[in-house]
Amino acid sequence: MTPPPRIVVLTPYFHPIIGGVESNAERFARYLCGAGVNVRVLTKRISPSLGDVDERDGVPIVRIGPFGDRNASGKWVMSPAVFRWLVRHASDYDIVFVVDYRGVGVAAIAARALTGRPVVVQAQTPGVLFSGKADGPLRETGLPPEGPVARIIRSPVRAVYRRADAIACISHSLEREAIASGVPAGRVHFVPNAVDMSQFAPASLERRRCRRLVLGLEPDDIVCLFVGRLSREKGVLDLVDAWTLLQPAGASLLIAGPDMTGHPWNAGPAARDEVERRSLSASVRFLGPSTDVASLLQVADVVVQPSHFEALGLSAIEALASGVPVVASAVGGLLDFIVDGVNGRLVPPRNPSALASALRDVLVNPTLREQLAAAARASVAEYDEPAVFNRMVDLLTTISSTTRR
Repeated sequence: MTPPPRIVVLTPYFHPIIGGVESNAERFARYLCGAGVNVRVLTKRISPSLGDVDERDGVPIVRIGPFGDRNASGKWVMSPAVFRWLVRHASDYDIVFVVDYRGVGVAAIAARALTGRPVVVQAQTPGVLFSGKADGPLRETGLPPEGPVARIIRSPVRAVYRRADAIACISHSLEREAIASGVPAGRVHFVPNAVDMSQFAPASLERRRCRRLVLGLEPDDIVCLFVGRLSREKGVLDLVDAWTLLQPAGASLLIAGPDMTGHPWNAGPAARDEVERRSLSASVRFLGPSTDVASLLQVADVVVQPSHFEALGLSAIEALASGVPVVASAVGGLLDFIVDGVNGRLVPPRNPSALASALRDVLVNPTLREQLAAAARASVAEYDEPAVFNRMVDLLTTISSTTRR
């Protein structure tokens, strides 16, 4: 059996910055380390208080580039430092795995030309390759997908990323996007983000009751839960509109997630204002950011994810793993694992009335909720950490060994 290669996990941001991308990178690196694989994380400097050479849970961390908090430009600002580091340390690794390749992926692929070390990039965001049917984020900026600015951007981006040895896509929609953008199908692989199904699991009745009491909920309350950034593209304002139409008796809506302070898509203040203005405060609660999403999911009867676009929808997978049905927009990666009428309900995006109707069906019908919940956990078994991470190790090992030959 071919031994695993020495792997650099390149991620623009890492702990203590925590998001879906960062969490996936950290858990994968920790898995590699636990399996005895030679791995190190290469990431951006955030604060002088964090050492340039560090360790977390046994995983070596190297921080490079200029200091700065998480922002979109940081992925490009650190690219020259990424290029220099990969060239300088070429003898210390066999392959580079780039988590969310925007910006830093360009540097890794450029370094490959000098080092010969293969690069596998992970597509985490729709629209990066600007294929014809992955234009949601582009439209959100106000730029027409087939306009002159988009055409200027599209060609060089495609040309660079076509040179990656492989593209690991977290959803089938991103897989299709990559192929439509000219990446050979043999270099495109479906490898989703993973969920720790030992952590995200159905709760016992006693644990569910105790956790509800902590939140001031009664055992028989019907609880609808939203988990995610309070951002316009996550559909939180559509959800407030839908709840206004619905206003179900005896049901509560819990909204858990951080504001996008300083971001043009920040919807937190507007959502709270609308809840107050529409006199919904008795049934809608904003919980703020949560460090224990698994516990929140265990108190929910249904999870709602009304995103305008979604690369994967990890919180929806976590909900299903927890035995909770999901009402979600029929977009992007959510279509990979939510089957309407089987483990949840699918609705058109940006459609509060359709969202309200689907939520009403689930909230007022306990038999339907139980049927959907019964199918939930088994429907996402392929996203369990060991299965996903083993698949990624196999891909990296194959690419590395092929290149060495």
